[in-house]
Amino acid sequence: MDIDEFLGPKIIIVSGKGGVGKTTVAAALALVAARHGRKVCVAEVDRKGTLPKLFGTDKGSTYKSEELTPGVWGLTIIPEDALAEYLRVQYHMKRISKVFTSTHFVDYITTAAPGLKDILVLGKIWYLEQNRPGTGGEGFDTIIVDAPAAGHMLTFLSAPSGLADAIRVGPVRRQAQWLVEMLEDPARTRVHLVTLAEEMPVTESLETSAALDGRLGIQQGPIIANGIYSRLLAAEEQEALARIATNDPIKELSAEAKSVGLDLEREDIEALLGYERFLASRRAIQGRYLKQLRKEADQQILELPFLFSAGLALPDIETLADVIENEAQDL
Repeated sequence: MDIDEFLGPKIIIVSGKGGVGKTTVAAALALVAARHGRKVCVAEVDRKGTLPKLFGTDKGSTYKSEELTPGVWGLTIIPEDALAEYLRVQYHMKRISKVFTSTHFVDYITTAAPGLKDILVLGKIWYLEQNRPGTGGEGFDTIIVDAPAAGHMLTFLSAPSGLADAIRVGPVRRQAQWLVEMLEDPARTRVHLVTLAEEMPVTESLETSAALDGRLGIQQGPIIANGIYSRLLAAEEQEALARIATNDPIKELSAEAKSVGLDLEREDIEALLGYERFLASRRAIQGRYLKQLRKEADQQILELPFLFSAGLALPDIETLADVIENEAQDL
């Protein structure tokens, strides 16, 4: 797949079960797009503020977009600010009482009208796509949405169609239809699901993918399997280790180490063998769920490696961006 095709739509929505690394993947996708000359905005839809930390900054955790790294801007879509912007842009209410855009008021009206917070968030994404004056568009070529976890994502994306069905006439109905058209147009929007190669994330990803296809009709890109343990030993090395393990592995590995100038204690070798067994076990488990994913998903699977880092930072995101660039061209 050509990288321009992979990054084709202007809006790329990233979602997955909580804890699978969707924010990390969103950041890596942003770097890939920026490398290919695009001006990128990554929009978080919660207040975790995780995204700026991945880029080593505290910028981009507000409603106003700020540059996180060359070519990549970030912002957090806050429903209260989105409501104020909506009233200002659509109804020219320049001086809006704080009562109407307070957290308590927004919570009150969104309880009375479920899905309104999702509408406000999606409305901001629509403004960014349209680059409407006064809405912070700034001419972005790619908008990456760090969407809610998969459990809420379907509700999030179905909110506009629900509102359009409930309100048959008037400006609100027309605006809801704009959002429906934005989400359902494959030239404008694509969803990437992120998963781990484990039972629950794979099951939830397959269910979410089926719902996106059947119920919502929103285009999907490759499913991104994150945190995959890479093979550390070549096939012949694995065979040699298996042969050693059937004899006296401590003695033989100690001799092998000394032959290359390493003096390993028994505890060191036992730890290495234990680590090798752990990785082999994890790879076997992941292999089983990757096989299920490939068999049951309609989308192609893009694998990202597990990164052995104490805490992810920009160099790690750059590593994942490298893998995405290479893997995407092989799909």
